[in-house]
Amino acid sequence: MDNDRVVPDTEENATRCRCPDCPAYNECMKNKGEFFFCSRGSTKCEIDKRGCLCLHCPNEIKYKLNRFYYCEKGAATGKHVATETLIKN
Repeated sequence: MDNDRVVPDTEENATRCRCPDCPAYNECMKNKGEFFFCSRGSTKCEIDKRGCLCLHCPNEIKYKLNRFYYCEKGAATGKHVATETLIKN
């Protein structure tokens, strides 16, 4: 995992994670207990890209991230941070 990851792997951030509600989240990920991909990194499971909730995730907004499908691409790093949030609270 990259040392420059942006989203700290904390209980608070994991609680805000929307991965288990995502259309791309599947039984393989569930069975392996995988989620919180923006912090913990990508899955080894096959991904069916049926939609992505990253843009609406509280962690995505809080940490000003700007990618989708962290389950495929891995943890957010400093190079993937936006200069401003796309969604205003």
